[in-house]
Amino acid sequence: MTNVSMQALKVFDAAARHNSFKLAADELNLTATNVSHHIKNLETRLGIELFIRKTREVTLTTAGTDLAKATSSGFSTIERALHQLVEQSKCVVVHTTSSFAAQMLIPALRDFAKLNPDIDVSVITGEHLVHDNQAITIRFGDISHIEKHQILSIEQFNLYLNPNLDSINQNTVFMPKWKNQSLPEAPWSAWLSQNQMNDKQYELITYDQELYCIQEAIAGAGCVFASHSLVNMLEQNGVLTCSAYQPVSSSLGYYLSSQEVRYSQQQQKFVNWLRKKFI
Repeated sequence: MTNVSMQALKVFDAAARHNSFKLAADELNLTATNVSHHIKNLETRLGIELFIRKTREVTLTTAGTDLAKATSSGFSTIERALHQLVEQSKCVVVHTTSSFAAQMLIPALRDFAKLNPDIDVSVITGEHLVHDNQAITIRFGDISHIEKHQILSIEQFNLYLNPNLDSINQNTVFMPKWKNQSLPEAPWSAWLSQNQMNDKQYELITYDQELYCIQEAIAGAGCVFASHSLVNMLEQNGVLTCSAYQPVSSSLGYYLSSQEVRYSQQQQKFVNWLRKKFI
């Protein structure tokens, strides 16, 4: 490969656009002599003349015209790529579940926006894992085999209800039955055992997302058997209240499915902020 410096090509590109060593020097903050030396060295390395020198101007040779087309296209491509990278760095893309986005992430983003007004956050929801190397992916599942530094939470489950729930509906329990059948079930049996209860005391109604179960509880249709993180904000605001029963631990939790070593500075700011929300 021809040993040609990037600086020499940048000088050539400027001189070719202006048809002038002096104007190229002004653009690049060099002297006209420096520009002339760069062009001469480039011509020597390539073994061909790129400019026809005249007293007050320079014009491209046929070879120079061909190279000018290449440098113009190449530097334009680089500039567009750099601009795109700068724009991407201003936006953090997050892939996560619908329930987590609706019940925890999106309401909390107002706080993140106040702390980081220069960072835009785009939230994309879905129940299946999406491999996007440019995004942060937050998933819910069995964390027993997840690296410790990727884990955001280890969830406890309990019954939560609307403080004004009619006593008639207190034995109705809405419980998630995950779309992803590879996930462990919500620890309902363990909760019953821990609280010395039996399932005959309750009417169970299942939905494939915790979000729907929580909405039913907010509406006063019954209790919801839910993970703590999703109802935490609702509990703080008095929308739902925790039952007097003992919570049960689980192997389920939220985790980052991607490695932090590849995160940009903006993404790392988001992850650091998110971790504090789980404390």
